[in-house]
Amino acid sequence: MMVAGLECFDPNLLPHLAIFALGIAMLTPLGESLALPALRKKWASLETKLGRTFAGFLLICFSGFTVSAHTLWMHNKSQEMGGGSFCSAGTVCDCASVIGNNDWNTMPFVGLPWGLLGMLAFALFMWLIITMAKEPTASWVLTHLKIGTNFGILGIGVILYLMYAEYEIGKICQFCTTAHIAHIAATIGFFRLSNMFGSSEWDVSGDTKTVDVAAKERRKRGGYVAPKKAKTVVINQTVINNISDSVVQGDVGVNKNFEEE
Repeated sequence: MMVAGLECFDPNLLPHLAIFALGIAMLTPLGESLALPALRKKWASLETKLGRTFAGFLLICFSGFTVSAHTLWMHNKSQEMGGGSFCSAGTVCDCASVIGNNDWNTMPFVGLPWGLLGMLAFALFMWLIITMAKEPTASWVLTHLKIGTNFGILGIGVILYLMYAEYEIGKICQFCTTAHIAHIAATIGFFRLSNMFGSSEWDVSGDTKTVDVAAKERRKRGGYVAPKKAKTVVINQTVINNISDSVVQGDVGVNKNFEEE
């Protein structure tokens, strides 16, 4: 159902846009307020600006992943049914006309749906972000940043090609455009993280007390049992002497029994 006066708006886009908006908000000063104490207790990295930046870009990439999955679903449905209306359509915006167009809806030479390519790209971005967030001081962090930046730039070239396809078709795909915006935002994110790397903004210290509490909670959830110090038993020398005397007396008693027999 199309919202009156908003030809290019589709209510099915709301979940993807909500995730994207939350990711953008995490990158602003509002992100400090969004990182609630309960969330900070579970993810101690949210105490730092770097941690909130990672979280924001992770949400942006996740929104791109979900909307790409949505376009893949529409692609498969259009192939099964030979067409159909899967989103709000009008004179300008009509994702069914774009995704259902067999001349443009797959990668040249490979034949993979564009939605699948988007899912793979955003999955790579999320993996890079998660690994860097887990170990921000690792030796391979700079390599991850370069991979994300280069793939982001390469993806912008793909976006330009898809925009040309929409121009040739004469329609705009709202879902595709949302994925494109998420990709561009993620690419900007890798540039921003690259600028932060090596500077004072690449701060991973956070609140030590909060980090310690979070670490204990993770150990509990993982079934980890901390080793306990072995108790040292101090035996009095008198007790040792008494034990020795008892043993000696026992041996003497045994010898006497043998002699009597």
